[in-house]
This record gives sequence, structure tokens and C-alpha cells, in this order.
Amino acid sequence: MKRLANLCGILVLSIVACPDDSRGEVAEIPDNLKPGEYIKHIIPMRQRVQMMERAWRWKKENVLPMVMREQNVEMWIVRSNEADLYYNNEGPVYTSLLRANFQGLALPSAYATGVSQRIPSFLMFYDTGEEIEYVEPRDYEHLAELVAERDPATIAIGQHNREQMLEALGSKYAGRSIDSWLLGVRWLETMSPEQIETYRYVMGLHNDILTEAFSNVAITPDVTTSDDLNWWIRHRARELGIEMENHPTIEIQRSPANMEKYPEEADAFLGNQFKYNIASVVIRRGDVVNCDSDIMMLGLVTDSHQYAYVLEEDEAEIPEYLNDALRKANQLQDLIAGEYKLGRTGKQIEDASLAIPSEGDVHNFSGESLSFHPPAMFIRRFMLGGLKFWKGTYVAGISSQPQYYPTSIVSDQHKLSYNTIHVFHPHIRVEVPGWGEYGVRLGVGQIVSFTEDGFQYLYRVQEQGLHVIR
Repeated sequence: MKRLANLCGILVLSIVACPDDSRGEVAEIPDNLKPGEYIKHIIPMRQRVQMMERAWRWKKENVLPMVMREQNVEMWIVRSNEADLYYNNEGPVYTSLLRANFQGLALPSAYATGVSQRIPSFLMFYDTGEEIEYVEPRDYEHLAELVAERDPATIAIGQHNREQMLEALGSKYAGRSIDSWLLGVRWLETMSPEQIETYRYVMGLHNDILTEAFSNVAITPDVTTSDDLNWWIRHRARELGIEMENHPTIEIQRSPANMEKYPEEADAFLGNQFKYNIASVVIRRGDVVNCDSDIMMLGLVTDSHQYAYVLEEDEAEIPEYLNDALRKANQLQDLIAGEYKLGRTGKQIEDASLAIPSEGDVHNFSGESLSFHPPAMFIRRFMLGGLKFWKGTYVAGISSQPQYYPTSIVSDQHKLSYNTIHVFHPHIRVEVPGWGEYGVRLGVGQIVSFTEDGFQYLYRVQEQGLHVIR
């Protein structure tokens, strides 16, 4: 915790020293909010942009020199055309390093003329040994001059569309170039203490929405459909002024007995292992309802998988066997969390986790990925005239999968580092009475951090029980 406190101290100093104006007071995350209170304390849109920009400035002052020196990179050149549509490869890297004022507006190129708002073609960062110098090359000829003046030992460049860059560098400096992929991933994945704490707030807000959704506010058993609930969540987020990256996914798990009770809906369920729907169905009493959804706020995107149980007519509480199943699933999650160790690759974490022996009726999905990956994030950038040119989200960092569509800045060979954030939702099933051979899937998904204090659930949901729908 001492290191975290020191970093927070650096954060305060960097904010105070910031010379750019910030119209209006920058918001702070409310303290000591309890479940149900987050949706009463939603940060206004303008202040959200200011907070996002503050986080990125801190990263530029603190993370940029750290990762450049960690990777032994003396000069880093980032081009605006390294990736198509500012999306794959190093696209998010360029956008996140682009100079902007405190309103999140991209400053035009130093070489723009008249009313032109042309953004820079190149961003150059050079480690003088004392600071990271920022220079904007005018064109390839100017770039070559700047490189020769500084004579860097190593130059990190993107590998996509690099032919003109190598030609401009000439054989001497082209021979000193290295792939900037790893440097870009480390830059994007490393989080400030403020961003990590902000994620707790965003997760709390998301949880408030799902708590409402998994109640009789949104669900009337035997009337409400899974599509109804899907759209209710989407509409509720919009009412609160919150964006969502994806349409929520609602899955219904139904016991064999209830499958026989409602044969008219049988075709809407997939296979015979887990009875979950592949088309909209009515939410019935006795169903286990799963929601996979996210919200977007403050540059952060949540990814939450939560579960609810719909009480039967003669039930006053959730059956104890389901509560016990959730406890067992959470215990297995904790064992998997213990496999997050500094320097391990995603593949090593997955292999170690899948090797954890099943305890009786609790199982990892045999042969399947554990499904941990970086959370999606986003950057808000607008030209001074108001045009938004960054529209997408990105993920960057360690994953249990070799690739993570649609980006290519994720790898299962990337190594776990401190001050990183992850989506953690292992596939877990628990055998329970009356639910057939394969039981019930109960792998709760949530955002976690990995710092020098170790693995930590940022806002652990469903630690005590399932949501209850009466």
C-alpha cells in the first residue's frame, strides 16, 4: 500500500502543476457509497471528460517514461496511419498519446495552416535521461533530421505500413528499430491508482443497474421475456445518461423438470448439457437468469456476468442448494485468482488454473478457455471544431486466448504486470439436485486488479448470494 500512496502523491502534484486551463471544477469520485447509492451520484458528462483527460495526463508523466525504460526504448515514433480506421494494432496508442487540452479536444498539428485542424502525422518521444521529450516531426524528411540529431540507440516503430518510415530512417537507424507492439501494450494496460479506484465506482454503478434489473422492478415471472429484460437494461442505462458498448446478453438456465413443463419453448434452448436459451423466452419461475452486460464511463468499460434465481410459487427464499453452489463456485474462483503471479503469461495462468483438481461437484469447464482478458476501454477525442474522430473501444494486455476479436493488441503470451486491470470470469459449473448431469453454470464475471498488493476484486458482486426475483 505504501507504493500506492506514493503514486497517489505524484498524481496530486501532477494535477496541481498542470498549466492548461480546466473550465469548471474537475469532479471527484464520491466516497463511501453503498449499494443502491451509485445511481444517485452520477458524474456529469463534462466532468467525466475532464477526469478522463486527467488520468491520461498522469499516465504520460509517469507511465510513459517507466515503460520506455522498462523496454530499453530510447526513442518512440508513432504515426497516425499505423492502423486502419484508428482501431487495430497501434491505433489506440496513437490516439492516447495525442496532445489534447483539458476538455478532451485534440490540438491541431503545429504545422496546420489557416483554419486547418489537421492532427499530427507523427508523434516522437525521446528519453533524454532526465525527461521524455516530445517533438512533432513535420514530415519524413524532418523526422530523419530529428532522429540524426538525437542519435538514439533504439527506435520503437509500428510494423504496419512501415516501408516509408524505414526508408526515411536510412539503413543506419532502420537497423536500430524494434517493434513497438509490446511498448504500446504496456503503455495502454498500465493504470494509474486513480483509474483503478475509478473502476470501483463504475462497477458499483453497473451493479446498481443490474440489481434493479434482477428484481420485480423489471421482471414479472411468466410474463417478462429475456428480450424484454435485455431492452429494459439498455433503456435504463440511457435514462441515466450512461453509454453501453454492447447489447446485454440474457441467458436462461432451466431445470429438466421445467423444460418438460414448458415444452413449447424447448426449441429455444441449446443442446442437452446446459439448458440455456438461444432465442427469446419467457422468464419462468424456477429459472436461473444470467446477464452479461457492460456500461461505459470515464474511459472504462465494465464486463459483468451476474445471476438471479426466480422463486417458485411455494418458495420464500432461494433453495439452499443453489446458495451452496454459488459459494463453491466463488471458492474455485479464489483458487484460480491465486494463479495470477507476476511474470506469468496468459497461457501459463490458464494452464495452472485448469490443472486445479475438481472438488466433487464443482468443475472448470473441461477443455475450455477460462475467459480472462483485458477490459475494453475508450478514449474521447474531438477536434476543436467538435468532430469526434475516435469512436471505438480497445482491449490491450494479457488474455487466456491467443487473440481477442477485433483487436490484435492482446496475447496469451503477454506477461502479467503490476497495475493492470482484467476481466475475470472463469467458466465454472456446479452439479446441483434436479439440474441434470451438468448442473448450473455460475461463473460470476467481474473486474479485478493486479498490483503489488496482489490480485483484488474491485467490486465483488454476489459474494453472499444470487439475486432474488419473487
